[in-house]
Amino acid sequence: MNARDAGGEGLRLLSWVVGTAVSMSVIAGYVALSATVLAGRTLVGVASRTWRRMSSLRATSWSKETETPRAA
Repeated sequence: MNARDAGGEGLRLLSWVVGTAVSMSVIAGYVALSATVLAGRTLVGVASRTWRRMSSLRATSWSKETETPRAA
């Protein structure tokens, strides 16, 4: 083993470390993106269900207010 082999080994180790760091950052980005999408979809679902409930409550109260009283 000479100096050139030792330098090549160091370069190979450095490229492996850099490649691993880049891979980990890409994976972390995908995890963060998927967590954001999941949270966004959950919030949209909650808002949609709440809006439907509020709409049905408004329709019920509106129909009760506009009914004409019936004579007995």
